[in-house]
Amino acid sequence: MLLISIIQTVYDAVTDIFNKYLPMMKSLAYSLLNDDQLSEDAVQEALVKLSQNTDKIDNINSSASKNYIYTVTKNEALKILRDEKNKEIFETDVQFRDKNGFNNIAGSPDIDAFRDEYGFSMEVAEALRKLSETDMDIMVYRYGAGYPLKEIAKLMGLNREVVYKRHQRALEKLKAILEAEDE
Repeated sequence: MLLISIIQTVYDAVTDIFNKYLPMMKSLAYSLLNDDQLSEDAVQEALVKLSQNTDKIDNINSSASKNYIYTVTKNEALKILRDEKNKEIFETDVQFRDKNGFNNIAGSPDIDAFRDEYGFSMEVAEALRKLSETDMDIMVYRYGAGYPLKEIAKLMGLNREVVYKRHQRALEKLKAILEAEDE
């Protein structure tokens, strides 16, 4: 009996949310996703999340409840948006210039191609050569090929936090190298 009572309470709460806030939820999701199907998915995911957290909604008419519903819907829409952008990264057909180009992930980046393609100075190219091979690869893939750090981590088979930290340190090293050359 208790289980049926709990299920009925959750069902009633989700039904109330659905009836009162569905237009706001759909509008919010669509404003972020610009796609009807994805917006419906976001609203559905938000309703599932809300059904799991009905205890956080005391009074469905309160501004706190409305803000909570708004936040959950927004977060679910943003999650879908992130997933869609990640899909685009993996579905993009990368065109390699040649098998020795800097964006050939299997080989070493060609710093001269990087310099010529993106107009970096000889000083920057020389400073890049002073970095470790891994740091140089991260910098070239980030600023030469335009890969996000998360993607670089996957391509290089490294942990994302490791790539982030190495990227930060490589930037500091490059700055120090370039400042030392200016003196």
